[in-house]
Amino acid sequence: MANVDATNIHQGPGDLWLDVAVPTTGNRLVIDSSGNPTSGTALFAGATEGASTMVLTPKLTEITADQVTGPVDVVLTGEAASIEVTLKESDLAKLKNYVVNGSFSTGTDSSLPTGSQTYEEISFGGLMTIPKTSVAVISARRDSPGKFVVTQLYQAYQAEAVQLPFQRAKETTYKIKFEGLADPARPVGDQVGKIYRQT
Repeated sequence: MANVDATNIHQGPGDLWLDVAVPTTGNRLVIDSSGNPTSGTALFAGATEGASTMVLTPKLTEITADQVTGPVDVVLTGEAASIEVTLKESDLAKLKNYVVNGSFSTGTDSSLPTGSQTYEEISFGGLMTIPKTSVAVISARRDSPGKFVVTQLYQAYQAEAVQLPFQRAKETTYKIKFEGLADPARPVGDQVGKIYRQT
C-alpha cells in the first residue's frame, strides 16, 4: 500500500518580494523566522489574489534517426523561468515596479483642488533601459511553523502588460510576470534561480 506523507503536501499563500539579495553559488536567500528577506533592499509587493506561481520551462529537442520511428535521445536547447502573480495593491509607489517604461515621481500641484494638491504619478513613453531585479516568492509551510518554501529568480524583468480595470463591483487587480534571465557568470545549473524548502 502506498504511504502518503501529508507533510510533503504544501498549501499556503506566497509572498512576492522584489529587490532581494542574490546569494552566491552554494548559498540560499536568507530569510528570518517570519519569512522576510534579511539582506538587500527587499520590498514586499503587497496583497495578492490567487496563486503566486513559479513556472519552469525547459525547451527540449528530440534527436531522431531515419532508421527508427521514435526519438533516440533528447537535448536541452533552452529554458525559461518566470514568476506570475495577480496583485491587488495599486498605490503608485508599488505599481512603479511593474511599469517598465515608466518614471515615478511625487509632488504638489497648486492647480489641483484644495486638500488634494499632493500627488504621486507614473509617467511613461519613450525608449528606456528595462529595469531588472531579483524576485522571490516565500510561502510558509503549514506543517512546520517558522519554515518556508522559497523560489527565487536571480535576475528578472516584468514582462506582462499592465492592465488596470476600474469598476464598481470588484477591486482593481493586475497580473504581473517576472521572466528570469541567465547570469552566465554563475556556474551551469545555477544561472537563473533556485527553489529551496526549509526542513
